[in-house]
Amino acid sequence: MIFVLKRKWDAEAVRMYQEGLENQLQEAKKAVVIAKAEGERKKALETALEFKKMGLPIADIAKGTGLSIDEIEKLK
Repeated sequence: MIFVLKRKWDAEAVRMYQEGLENQLQEAKKAVVIAKAEGERKKALETALEFKKMGLPIADIAKGTGLSIDEIEKLK
């Protein structure tokens, strides 16, 4: 009887461990997606600032970078 219970407990422990690993993997994937989006936004802001310094029209900068006109006007 004890062997049956031990197997059951072991199986449950393995299942719980696997679920924990899956949750950690999902969280890591979310973090990567967020970091990538933040990096792309930072690059777009840097590019827009350089274009603004070059004197390009704000509407064209917005179209090229995907940023709003308000965001571009606030850049310094």
